[in-house]
Amino acid sequence: MSLLEQISSDLKDAMRAKDESTLSTLRMLKSALKNKEIDLIRPLTEVEVLDVIKSQAKQLKEAIDQFEAGGRSDLAEGNKVELEVLKKYMPAELSDADLEVVVKEAVTQSGAASKADMGKAMGFVMKAVAGRADGTRVKAFVEKMLGVLVFAVLVNTMVVSSAHAEIGMATLPEFGTVSYAPYLEMGIRLIRVMFLFAGLFSIIEILRGGIEMTVGSARDEVKDKAEQKIILGFMNTGVVVALFLVTTVVLKQIGA
Repeated sequence: MSLLEQISSDLKDAMRAKDESTLSTLRMLKSALKNKEIDLIRPLTEVEVLDVIKSQAKQLKEAIDQFEAGGRSDLAEGNKVELEVLKKYMPAELSDADLEVVVKEAVTQSGAASKADMGKAMGFVMKAVAGRADGTRVKAFVEKMLGVLVFAVLVNTMVVSSAHAEIGMATLPEFGTVSYAPYLEMGIRLIRVMFLFAGLFSIIEILRGGIEMTVGSARDEVKDKAEQKIILGFMNTGVVVALFLVTTVVLKQIGA
């Protein structure tokens, strides 16, 4: 059954049950759908019907906020009842965890790499979300994701540059030499490169935890997991820094 058919069926049921609140809400919705159909001069698609429903729901939410701000709780309650009627035809809201997964996949597919690609990323994400989250909430997730991408690219560039420098500085011994010091130096420099990449992943883990704390829900389990990621990221970063300093000292001893 299509959305239009479901709405018409529910309208008839409300008439039989003499459910005035549902009846008035569905009549207004049917009127809005008819006006949209007249504007387009053709029947509405399911997506367009859903867009009209979401638009009506948005208007009700704004009215509720205004009534509550003006101390008119009686009028706000009436709009809340109407909003609940419309929610029946809207897809269930994505949880923060599910929305994060959808945003990650969509941003990756879009090829967006910075906030300059915000419009491109939002187009892919909104299509993937398919009405299961409002635009403001989606935008917050996309902005955070693009911010992490920019930082990750920057750090990765720095790591790769440092890696090239480390490898380039280590020269192989001349043929016939018997000293193993150059080989040892090369090995230690390669290990330092590995530490640099390990540090990059630790920083990304800290950022992921920060994002989940910022845009995540208020549920305790979400906060706990985010805090664990941040703590683990800082611990790993500390270990990497310590090991990097040790190998630096060893290199200085070899070169002395």
